[in-house]
Amino acid sequence: MPRDRWLIELLGEHQVFTTEQVAALCFDHLHTARNRLVLLNQRGILARFRDGVRPGSQQWRWTLDLIGLAYLAARADQPAPKPATVRQRVNRLATSPKLGHLLGVNGFFVDLAAHARTTPGAELSVWWSERTCRTVTGELVRPDGHGVWTEHGTTVSFWLEWDQGTEQAHRVASKLDGYADLHRATGLNHLVLVWAPTPARETSLRSRLARHPAVASGTLTVATGAGGTTEHPAGPVWAPATGTGDRVRLARLATHRAG
Repeated sequence: MPRDRWLIELLGEHQVFTTEQVAALCFDHLHTARNRLVLLNQRGILARFRDGVRPGSQQWRWTLDLIGLAYLAARADQPAPKPATVRQRVNRLATSPKLGHLLGVNGFFVDLAAHARTTPGAELSVWWSERTCRTVTGELVRPDGHGVWTEHGTTVSFWLEWDQGTEQAHRVASKLDGYADLHRATGLNHLVLVWAPTPARETSLRSRLARHPAVASGTLTVATGAGGTTEHPAGPVWAPATGTGDRVRLARLATHRAG
């Protein structure tokens, strides 16, 4: 099915989704998504895993299995992967300490894509993984993702920094050095979005980000948002780092773009 191929390609780029993320991306009902995912798993196209906890208390995580990876390899005119290699890949992903971060980043973009599905005039036309970002940014900076969002004729391009609150605020702010270097080297004028886990963390980060020379001088446009809200990231959740703190929709950040 075309939807299955699209999902395989998305997983080839973004590695892993939860059941609810897949449902939000391309199904109208969670039950339908579950049934289709189980079928794709039974046919060796998708693999699934979750922590060893009480059954039903954690969503399945879905990634590509042997046939799904072989499909992508054939499309790229590459050798098919070996079963043992695929199993090692799934096991590494399931036990990776970065899994929560990866699911969080993917969830951010899934929320945008899901909103676009039901909102006329909205579109997430570009969604890059960290790996694809590095083909453009090299060693200058390591964004967690890149997106191009359009709503009602207004388009914004952005880099995403998904903050988990595990780094000191000054270390997060220091990442703007790399974005400033990238801006000077390439002329790319993308927004830098910093998503914090809590409002308190966001407040701490904003004060640091606003004082960064590249932000204060207008070289970079940085905006912050935080978890703990029912609003999706396309909505009025973004506060420009040098602004008054008023929240605007993602598309409205285009009016705050630096020169």
